[in-house]
Amino acid sequence: MDDSSGFENFYAEKIAPSLPRLRNECRQMDSWHLVAVLAGILGFLCFIGYHAEILTGPQASWLFVLFAALLVFSVYKYAQRTDRFTAAFKKAVIKTIIDDVCPGLVYKPDECITTREYKTSSLYRYRYDYFDGDDYIEGIIGNISFHCSELCVKSDYAGNKQIFVFKGLFFVAKINDRFSGGTYVWPRNRAQLATSIMDQRYRLLPMPEVADVHFDDEEFSTQFRVCSTWPEQAKEILSPQVRTSLVSMSRLMNIALSVSFVAGLCYIGVPVRDDLLEPTDYDPGDKIEIKKYFLTIRAVTNIISKSGLSELQ
Repeated sequence: MDDSSGFENFYAEKIAPSLPRLRNECRQMDSWHLVAVLAGILGFLCFIGYHAEILTGPQASWLFVLFAALLVFSVYKYAQRTDRFTAAFKKAVIKTIIDDVCPGLVYKPDECITTREYKTSSLYRYRYDYFDGDDYIEGIIGNISFHCSELCVKSDYAGNKQIFVFKGLFFVAKINDRFSGGTYVWPRNRAQLATSIMDQRYRLLPMPEVADVHFDDEEFSTQFRVCSTWPEQAKEILSPQVRTSLVSMSRLMNIALSVSFVAGLCYIGVPVRDDLLEPTDYDPGDKIEIKKYFLTIRAVTNIISKSGLSELQ
């Protein structure tokens, strides 16, 4: 399904039949949002009416309580309908796309990568205050067993302003257990190493001591810095084919790709600022948005199949 006609057929056959129900769910959600807005406006008008002496104290009080109760109830119903719509959308659209792109993958929209996996990877070491994620996918592509999800990791490090530590897709893939060391491949200017005692003790999550690993590969070395607990094993893992794959993926997606190989597992961080698989709030059947979801799932499968991990099994 690489051409436009292929996508049109997919949309017509697999997505369109679910749209009437999804649009009805969306309208119900929007209706409660409208009620909440109106209740808030009317409550404010009661306050103005009392001070303008249009309403008496008892009248303003009763009306304010009534509209406040309506506001609370409508916000609750809006949140409930939003959850219901999101669940229905992901089952009807995202799961359908996954089944079409790569049948056999398991999709769990409310689950995500664990904090333990995230910390073990040492891809993004800055301490965080908020860890959230969804859209968990797992399965086997080729001979590679993997799982991934969206993650949103934030820190209050910058005072009152939250900053992103990581936001995007996070992958965990199985490699041969004999690769038992820790090898870390960071973007050249974004290595997650301590530059001071303050960094080591207070700002960064712990990781093993590592040494720099150098390669006679100018293209790779320009983009990445490699550190490892076992330099000889790092050179075995990062074969010419794997290095070429990492450079190609990083340039093709135009992102600062980070990869680590720790105790028989490969971790891949793909930073993306957009919410990749969340429904739009105006039309769940929007073709442009659905094509974006389709391309995102294609990107997930391509990252695994083109990562060079097959030779590390």
